[in-house]
Amino acid sequence: MDIDLTPSRATEALSACGVNGTVTSAERLDGGVSNLTWHVKRADDLPVVLRLERRQGIFQPYDVRREARVIRCLRSSPIPVPEVLGECGEDSPLGAPYVVLSWLDHPHMGVVPMTPEVVDNYRSMVESIHELDWQSNGLEFLDPPAAGHEAALRDLDAVRARAIAFNCHHDHLITEIGAILNQHLPDSPEPRLCHGDINVFNYLVADDGSIGGVVDWEQAQLGDPLSDWGLITALASLKGLNAPPEDHPLAAPAFERSGRDAHDLRYWMLHQMYKLAVIHRIWSEIGDVPPWYSWSDVERVSESALMYLGE
Repeated sequence: MDIDLTPSRATEALSACGVNGTVTSAERLDGGVSNLTWHVKRADDLPVVLRLERRQGIFQPYDVRREARVIRCLRSSPIPVPEVLGECGEDSPLGAPYVVLSWLDHPHMGVVPMTPEVVDNYRSMVESIHELDWQSNGLEFLDPPAAGHEAALRDLDAVRARAIAFNCHHDHLITEIGAILNQHLPDSPEPRLCHGDINVFNYLVADDGSIGGVVDWEQAQLGDPLSDWGLITALASLKGLNAPPEDHPLAAPAFERSGRDAHDLRYWMLHQMYKLAVIHRIWSEIGDVPPWYSWSDVERVSESALMYLGE
């Protein structure tokens, strides 16, 4: 999906959803296969974010208005999220649904010093998301799974559907991991709110080192909180960290507090590698830029994750 969001076109898009201001520039922020996102500057007003729904990609079916609904529900919670300023549906002037969000003017964790304070605040924020009373915050529409195997099975089905849609389900490694995951399903507790993408680029750091914003809620779901920690261990491993997931510095303290068995976190690390393997295949085919990790990285980390789960 290629769109040239000129200032005049962006001004029209803002006006169509009730957001005032003349746009002076619209800078594209993402370079992967998430929803298309622009930093939009306005004359004599604060900048905003415009997030346009993709039609095809690694997280299809995309639903940017679902993401906006999650953010609206979280605005009254302790989780710092942007404000939803407006949204348009299928009849939008940009040809696809989009939402307009307030701009949170903080750098993300990937570009600030990873001090112990920042890391602790990050962990605490993720745990706050998991501990949130999602029912009282109106998040029942995310369709909570039953305790037990359902959370893992539901996510596996979604990943397999994407693999089939992009014809990578016959890949030997993807097939092998999928089969092994079915044999080691975790016994998940009652569902918790999961961010779905707790990589450090989605956590914004305020001047005092606190987390000043949490963004990118398109993969938010009710499920097993270890799925989030499994993702961060998988991502850290792709970047070179070589250790069992329960020893990963970002995840270890929260995992220890959970009282869960190491098998469950090891399962979710492999589960997330399964997802990241499928993402790599799709991203390589349709992404705006190449994946930041290589297929050899996928093979290396998957081999370790399979070994950990088998121990």
